[in-house]
Amino acid sequence: MSDEATITATEPHAATGLPYAAEELRTERLLLRPLNSGDLENGHEFERLKDVARYLFWEVHDHDESAEHLRKRIAMNRLAADGDGIVYAVELPDPEGGHTRVIGHVSLFLKKAEWAKFEMGWVFHPAVHGRGYATEATTRLLELCFDSLGAHRVFAQLDARNEASARLCGILGMKQEALLRQSEIFKGEWSDTAVFAILEDDFRAS
Repeated sequence: MSDEATITATEPHAATGLPYAAEELRTERLLLRPLNSGDLENGHEFERLKDVARYLFWEVHDHDESAEHLRKRIAMNRLAADGDGIVYAVELPDPEGGHTRVIGHVSLFLKKAEWAKFEMGWVFHPAVHGRGYATEATTRLLELCFDSLGAHRVFAQLDARNEASARLCGILGMKQEALLRQSEIFKGEWSDTAVFAILEDDFRAS
């Protein structure tokens, strides 16, 4: 291997800003906040839909399953050690000051602090697709990663048939790095896994 091949634009570094406790994040139209027990009904509204669960690692939830799912995810509110995660409710504030609506969830996992590597994920109610909310929320999550947590690499893994999520990755500037053919049995059938990622240099350049 030549010397040129080993040169990188960014010096190796670990994640910074750790430990990180989940706090509210705002965008032009949205509020991202830690989940709470009052989010059950909004969450169940889309977790019970077949179209939503199609490419996720859980089946359609009944009400009790949504409640247990929420309980576990509320506890995910801090990044300190490898494997920790945070799940944010994506809230669409009512401009009239009334009750707000949770339209989806975005998640962030610390995969390897020493290498500043994070994984992100998302799920949104089909009723709000096509309005740019997913782009807005996940862009804010990337800003948190690179501006506050010192991320070097943020990636997403998705079922290769999930065209909507693949398009979102492209909008975010994430590049498809791999297609793992029949990498796992997913809901009773072999599934290909697509891996998308964005590096710190990519993010800064965009």
